[in-house]
Order: sequence, then structure tokens, then C-alpha cells
Amino acid sequence: MLNSHAQDIASRYMLIVTRLAEMAGANLIVGDLVRAATRNCLVAMHAAGAECAEIRRWVGGLIGEHISSSAIPNARAMDTWVNARNHMEFLLFIEEHDELAGRAGFNAQRAKTFH
Repeated sequence: MLNSHAQDIASRYMLIVTRLAEMAGANLIVGDLVRAATRNCLVAMHAAGAECAEIRRWVGGLIGEHISSSAIPNARAMDTWVNARNHMEFLLFIEEHDELAGRAGFNAQRAKTFH
């Protein structure tokens, strides 16, 4: 179960992505900002003690709520949420793959942070 600090990090991340989705809806380019915010969220949650599965369940659930809501005004804003989810899944996949490789002895030089 996530601790309250990791939950607070995820909640702040949702506020950031909400604002970025609004900016995307106003035809501003936010792709790099979404990816950077997603990575920073995952790094902070990992540092707070959250495991990949917990992060996926918690952050993925919050993003899923936004994607399934009817409050998203346009396609560009929806794309922002989908991109945030996809980047989260990509980073978690890489992290889990590196952990498995490290346990098997294939990647002894692995860093201890998200990519």
C-alpha cells in the first residue's frame, strides 16, 4: 500500500497534467513537459518507497479516471492524458525489465533511478 507521501506526489502530478491538458487544449505544445512531469513523478514516488506495481495501480487509476471522464474539453487535452499514461507505462516497463535483468546478473551496472 502506498504511503501518504507517495499519494501526495501523485495528486500533485495530476494537478500538473490537468494544467498541461488545458494548455494543450489551447493549442500549445506540451509533449516534452508531460514526459518530464511523468518521469519526475515516478522518480519521486519511487524515492518515497513506492514499488512499480503500486505506482502503476495508483497513478494509472488516477489517469484512467481523467480519461474516462466526460469533462475533457477536446481531443488535444485527451491526447495529453493518454500520452501521460503511455509514458508512465513505458517508464515502468523499462524499470521492471531492468530489475529483472539485474536479478539475473545481466545488467550489473544498472542505475537505481527511473530512465
